[in-house]
Amino acid sequence: MSLPFLEALDGAEHEQVQILQEPDIGFYALLAIHDTRKGPAFGGVRRLAYRNGAEALRDVLLLSRAMTYKCLMAGVAGGGGKVVLLDLPDTDLQKAYQRIGHHVENMGGRYYTGPDVGTGPRELAWLSETTGFVTRPDATGPGDLGRATARGVFSGIHALCRQLSKQDSKYPKDPVSTGLEGVKVLVQGLGEAGGELAAMLTEAGATVLAAELKSDILEWAVDQHGVEPVDPEEVYETECDIFAPCALGGVLHDLTVGRLRCRAIGGSANNILTRPEIAHVLQDRSILVAPDFVINSGALIQGAGFHLDGEREQGEAIDRIGHELVELFERSEIEGIPPPLLAERIAQERLESETGKPWFPKRDWERGGV
Repeated sequence: MSLPFLEALDGAEHEQVQILQEPDIGFYALLAIHDTRKGPAFGGVRRLAYRNGAEALRDVLLLSRAMTYKCLMAGVAGGGGKVVLLDLPDTDLQKAYQRIGHHVENMGGRYYTGPDVGTGPRELAWLSETTGFVTRPDATGPGDLGRATARGVFSGIHALCRQLSKQDSKYPKDPVSTGLEGVKVLVQGLGEAGGELAAMLTEAGATVLAAELKSDILEWAVDQHGVEPVDPEEVYETECDIFAPCALGGVLHDLTVGRLRCRAIGGSANNILTRPEIAHVLQDRSILVAPDFVINSGALIQGAGFHLDGEREQGEAIDRIGHELVELFERSEIEGIPPPLLAERIAQERLESETGKPWFPKRDWERGGV
């Protein structure tokens, strides 16, 4: 496999990028550490059928940087990392995840990994066979990270409604107290986070539309939570108040933004904007956007709190996502900068103000050992 590293890395600010491979078991992966000046890196393992190595490299660079931005905006004492695993037909998945675990373990705590697209309880169990620096899928871990992500997005949707209420009285000004009656939310993707979000929204009184490629999952959500199914091909033309992308990123691009029939956007998917200019297009259309690396940081807050402090209960910290977004929307309104671009600027300013060296775990002699 050939990866055009020099071209793809041009302009990247990452501390570490590694190729991990073992052709005999069909194992090809990339590991990236973006910035660890505040503490160890956090980020899951994403498994996808990438078209080529260049696409995988671009993804791991963007995702690891987004994790750094999440840490900076959420006040987490850490930075961003990510592994992308190429999902190939001949990959021995169990061995591949065990190999990733070996690499993570050898980093000695510089990088904590966990769930992501394609990596669920089964894969986490394989990882935990070879490393302790992983979110375990059992009672010894930090808890349900999908639910933590959903809780943060739910809090962010409250913030979106509060901001929308300034222009339209149909939206609840205090949705935490009054609920989400009359608000129509379209959830794209009913995975671990999207499914939990749909349940929370219906419980709060919202009308929930849902698009999901797996028919059994969609049928379950219809039966259990009363969601209204939407054809995945008609998501962008479907009228709603809030569009919540909870599947893969890159959904907002030149061919989709003009089709949107929503007032606001906020979900658990990462890197939903394919390029920065899309933020201006959405602003011109008066569509409010919650920056993905702010609204979907619940799992990071939950996992980092456990790994760094041993605390499983992070509900209050996750709920503060909504308060952070309210402040961001108000500042965006004053400065005229789309929220996603303003959040990136704030995160970059905080990153540039950081001093010191990359974080590495202490060696035995530094701990006073032999």
